[in-house]
Amino acid sequence: MNSFKRTMTAVGTAVVIAAVGALAAPAASAAVPAARQAALASDPEAKSVAISLPAASVRRNQNNQFVVFVDAHASAPTRVEVRRAGTDKVVAVVDELTYKDPGPDESGGPSYQWYEGDKQPLVLDDIGDYELDVYAKDGTTEVSRRNAGRFTYAIDARVEAKSSRQEFSLDDLDTQVTGTVTAIHPRTGVRLPLTGASVRARLGEGQADGVSDALGKFTITVAALGIEKTLTHTVALASGGTEVPVTTPAKIRAQKSTLTMTSTAPLTARYGTAVPVRGKLTRLADDGTLKPATGRSVAASGAGKATASTGPDGSYTLLPPILRTGSVGVYVQDAWLLGDGTRTATVAKVTHTTKVVEDKVASTDKYGRLTISGKVTVDGLTSQQAPVEIQFRTTSGQWITKTSLVVPYNKTFTVTVAPSRFYSADGWRVHTPGTKNIGPSTGTKVLRQNRAATQISGERVGPLQVVKGKQLTVSGVLRTSTPEGFVPYAGQKVRYDFRPDGSTVWKEMGTSVSGSYGAVSMKFTAQTSGYWRIRFVDADATHLVSTGREGRIEVIG
Repeated sequence: MNSFKRTMTAVGTAVVIAAVGALAAPAASAAVPAARQAALASDPEAKSVAISLPAASVRRNQNNQFVVFVDAHASAPTRVEVRRAGTDKVVAVVDELTYKDPGPDESGGPSYQWYEGDKQPLVLDDIGDYELDVYAKDGTTEVSRRNAGRFTYAIDARVEAKSSRQEFSLDDLDTQVTGTVTAIHPRTGVRLPLTGASVRARLGEGQADGVSDALGKFTITVAALGIEKTLTHTVALASGGTEVPVTTPAKIRAQKSTLTMTSTAPLTARYGTAVPVRGKLTRLADDGTLKPATGRSVAASGAGKATASTGPDGSYTLLPPILRTGSVGVYVQDAWLLGDGTRTATVAKVTHTTKVVEDKVASTDKYGRLTISGKVTVDGLTSQQAPVEIQFRTTSGQWITKTSLVVPYNKTFTVTVAPSRFYSADGWRVHTPGTKNIGPSTGTKVLRQNRAATQISGERVGPLQVVKGKQLTVSGVLRTSTPEGFVPYAGQKVRYDFRPDGSTVWKEMGTSVSGSYGAVSMKFTAQTSGYWRIRFVDADATHLVSTGREGRIEVIG
């Protein structure tokens, strides 16, 4: 587990950054065959055949040893050669690579296989950066991938650096980072300058790399991009997987800006159509002069929303799609500039808006189906048709679309919808979602079912097991909905149905009339096992039908 210490102290006007991190530890050496060294000396390009071979890396195992890893590939690697970074000098060869396959990923993700040189951990003479070359056999031909990976051979590496600038503006985006890299030699335990180490400096979204010299010193010029919302300054080792970043905040020094807008006349726009809003943006430079604010962000909000970047002369054109009348506010949206307020354009008229009118429940039937009529008007000429959604409201207040259709604008439509099988509807409405350039609208009326709901409750079928030829009873209570809740519904005919086991066909077996308390009951002679139910289907023009729950009787004997 790597552990780091970070410090930051003031040194004149510079910021000093330091980090300490354990990178890895060594083990037994992998020697380079003399014949291979001789071949490389005579033909350094002999190993540079360009084909697709896997990447390689060096990682620290549980014994703190440097071990070579190679991604699994169609061609099994035969060896990995280790070179001093930037040279052709091979300092170690790993040619015992064990295939590893941990099996399927327990979380369901893809499995991963690799080759590991765990039998030949690396011990090198010098600390520093090294590169890896992977070799494999393509038939009888040896192929290779040069620079398949890079790593830093060192432990307890320390990066110390200072930055020449702490505050940054659009006129001062860069800084010079200087510092040193040291590390403990894996064999001797002596802290030494880390030569040839790849060091990366980051400033916001910008980054730059440098290489430490023989004394472990480096100098890097890095610049922010001027697009950041905040700045963070980082210096780290950038080689392989050993990066140990050290971070200190860096401050944006925002410059004053002036925003102008040339689009001042009241605007008329078609719904959803972009209307150009133009102007210029300037900034007060660090030297006190007024300059175009090039490549900066401005935004519009209100009746239309949009963002745009300014051009070389500071000019901008915003194209907000207009959705309503009102104001479009334009303002600077840039961390590197101090805005001077909002400029406003007025949208006086928006055409091609819609209204839902004449919406009503034209009729209903006893099964709860509603015939709804209405009209969608549009303010403007169009050859399009209106998308319409018939929606119902659940008891929790959510509106759900039951059916969709397309109808002509400005003409009456009629549609029949069935009640939801899964929700109780607390009202209906007509809604048009509009199109890209025609506005949406919703009927202002909540349309309601004009028939009262009914229900059959307390159903009982018994006895549950009856001898053939004996009597059984089917009973329940018929109720109807009122503003006070469900009450008994007397004097209504109900029907009794039977469905034998294994059949899908219901047969009517008799009828009766509900009593003063809504009770219904009828006796039957048991013939065969199956299901019984009660239905109320003879509803008048003010009530809905209903069906009770099914109950099963087992007939024996």
